[in-house]
Amino acid sequence: MLVSNCFRGIRLTKDINSRHIRTLAPQAYALIEGSAKTLINTAGRKLFGPTGEEIVRDVDLGDKYCLITGANGGLGLEMTRCLNARDAHVLMACRNTYAANFASKKVCKNLDRLSTGEVNLASLRSVKNFTDRLVAEDKKFDIVILNAGVFGIPRTLTEDGLETIFQVNYLSQIYMLMNIEKLLAPNARVVFLTSESHRYVNWPLEKRLLPTEEMFSLPASEYTSIKAFNVSKLCCIFAMHYLGYRWMNTGRSVFSATPGSFIKTKLCTNWWVYELLYMTMQPFNKSIPQAVATPLYCATSPELQGMTAVHFKHCKRCEESELALDSHLSFRLFDMTLRMVDERVRRFESPLLEGKEKPKPEKVPKEPIEDVLISNYSG
Repeated sequence: MLVSNCFRGIRLTKDINSRHIRTLAPQAYALIEGSAKTLINTAGRKLFGPTGEEIVRDVDLGDKYCLITGANGGLGLEMTRCLNARDAHVLMACRNTYAANFASKKVCKNLDRLSTGEVNLASLRSVKNFTDRLVAEDKKFDIVILNAGVFGIPRTLTEDGLETIFQVNYLSQIYMLMNIEKLLAPNARVVFLTSESHRYVNWPLEKRLLPTEEMFSLPASEYTSIKAFNVSKLCCIFAMHYLGYRWMNTGRSVFSATPGSFIKTKLCTNWWVYELLYMTMQPFNKSIPQAVATPLYCATSPELQGMTAVHFKHCKRCEESELALDSHLSFRLFDMTLRMVDERVRRFESPLLEGKEKPKPEKVPKEPIEDVLISNYSG
């Protein structure tokens, strides 16, 4: 009640001030309003950096095909708008295509360069069906932005028996990416949206040497939504480092980008406590247009030509946590990803297993092989 009354008072004060200002001459009001907007925009830019629209303003994207997950709202929709304004073809991959079509019609101008694809990241079967359609269409993708994410939910399991935040934020998206790997253009760029909160994950040496599935898909006894989110974003950085090695000398690039902290999107609306916290922090953090600047910089900037496997924050190179730089763990995680996916979609022929002998079902180990500490992909 106290919070409600405070906000009601703020709105009333704003309305009163607005009525007094509008009694001024129209020219004086317009001058005051314009000066205020300029002051706010200038201060905001100095504090929190440029907007995504400013980042792509001078980039020609007319011949680029882009795939963005979670594009029906928040950061994904804003990135779609910015890329679409530069004439890029954008495929909006999301669970609710109706919401994506409705939202995009309100903010995008080149609707003929937009398309939607239905995919539920809480289902590996849905991801497989989605990528099968893309492979059948045989379109090349120049930019892939893995933006979709979930946060602030009670522990639930997906239909694949995995913790939801881990599967949605990491596993399903890396599975999607590897299924369309052959559709990536020779100079394609892939961007993982991560978080600075990955720095709060710490594991002892024995767990780093012998990782288990429970370290990533958290059991009920260890679960908090914040911890699960942090682990999932750390996994995205591990995936970036692995793909940097996998695509070495291919011309393809992969980056991880931190949009900012406490960005007010639907990500924080699953619990009123988080929503109140994000609302309180909103004046002191980036807006959504500013938050997409770093991911779009990684996806489009000519300055990054020839670079790969680099983490960015505020459109500048930023070193990850010491744990995130553990190359051994990044390779071991990918090996575990292969196994987790294969165990759950064995009936499908997974492109993740290309070039690797498919293990026999009865011989797939449930736990890491303790006497092998080097990844199968270490070379």
